[in-house]
Formats: sequence, C-alpha cells, structure tokens
Amino acid sequence: MRRVSRTAKVLFRMYGFQSRRLRGLIRNIVCHLEGGQMYSVTIRRIFSFYHKIDIGMYTHGGCFEPDLISPYTTIGRYCSVAAGVRIINRDHPVHFKSTHAFFFNPKLGWCKEEVIPYIPIEIGSDVWIGHGAVILANVTQIGHGAVISAGAVVNKNVPPYAIVVGNPGRVVRYRFPPEVIETLLASRWWQKDIEELQQDLDEFQRPFQHLTPCTGSGEETG
Repeated sequence: MRRVSRTAKVLFRMYGFQSRRLRGLIRNIVCHLEGGQMYSVTIRRIFSFYHKIDIGMYTHGGCFEPDLISPYTTIGRYCSVAAGVRIINRDHPVHFKSTHAFFFNPKLGWCKEEVIPYIPIEIGSDVWIGHGAVILANVTQIGHGAVISAGAVVNKNVPPYAIVVGNPGRVVRYRFPPEVIETLLASRWWQKDIEELQQDLDEFQRPFQHLTPCTGSGEETG
C-alpha cells in the first residue's frame, strides 16, 4: 500500500466542504502529490467516502468525474476510461406522477430521502471504455477485459473480453478465443501491483501469444 502524506490527509478532510470549485482543486492537488490518477490512494479514498464510487488502482481517466459517474459504481484495476463517459445507474420514474428530480432527489431539497434507489454496477479490471460511451441503469456488470467502443450505449450486461459497439450496444466479437479467456480470468493478473508485473512487462507489450479473435454474431449485449 502506498503511503499517504499528512497534507493528503488534510485535503481528504477538506473535501467535506460542499464547494464544487474547492473539490475540483483538491482532486487535482492530491493527484499531483501522489503521482497522478493511476497511483493516488487519496483520490480513491475521496471517491469512495464522499461519492460512493470505488475505483481500483492504476485505473485512470474519465472515471474521476463525479458528475458523470453515478454512486454505487465499482471499477476494477488497470481500467482505461476516456473523457465524457457516463455511467447512469438509476432512471427517472416514468411510472410516477412526474419524472422531475424534485420528487426523488433529496439533494434538491424537496424530499427527505432517496425515493429511486441506485442500482449498483460492477466494472471488472482491464476494461477499456471509449470516449462518450454511456452505460445505462439496467446494466449491473461489465466483465474483465471488455472493450466498450466510443459512443456506444450499453443497455445490457457485458461478458468478459467482449467488444461492444453501437447504439444499442452489441457484442461484435471477443478479444480472444474462449479457452484463452478462461486462462486469463483464472490468472487474475490484475491483482498484482505494477511493480510485481515489471519482470513480465514484455508479455504486455506485444500481441498476445494466443491472439485469434473470434467473430461474434452481432448480438446485443447480455
């Protein structure tokens, strides 16, 4: 576990002040102090405690935008999340008298508690989510190693190592054959820190030895 400085601990407590500008500044500072998004322990503590968003080590990018990522989102390690990605894990209530947020969002001051619950979503490790992709509220899981293309609108769960494109999102193929996917899932290499993987870096810097993509049938995600 990386050490957290006294300054970072103070900034963590200061983040409790309800100021959008101050919070944005603190996020930038702690990332700078701790080597960037990929390495910062404090930014992960901030998101978990204040935003109810859990982000694994070495994951980076648009996932550190609390206005775009809903609470109760869990993102694994070594993920790459492009700018403009939105994760939405609750909908407006079309079966209520009104769909307006006044009537279900207590932050707006007109109701005392959350009327529409958030649906937790778990995104695995080594997932790549492209620019502007949208993950909708009925999605609860995106498997390890999945790829979500830029602009995709995902409305169903995504299997491990699937490549998803389009609106609605559909699986166009898988990154590897089934037996290779099983091997990768069993290895759980992403549980290792980057320092532990250093001796095997060459394995991650060239096409995978068993790379033989399987062409899918273009089914929708699920």
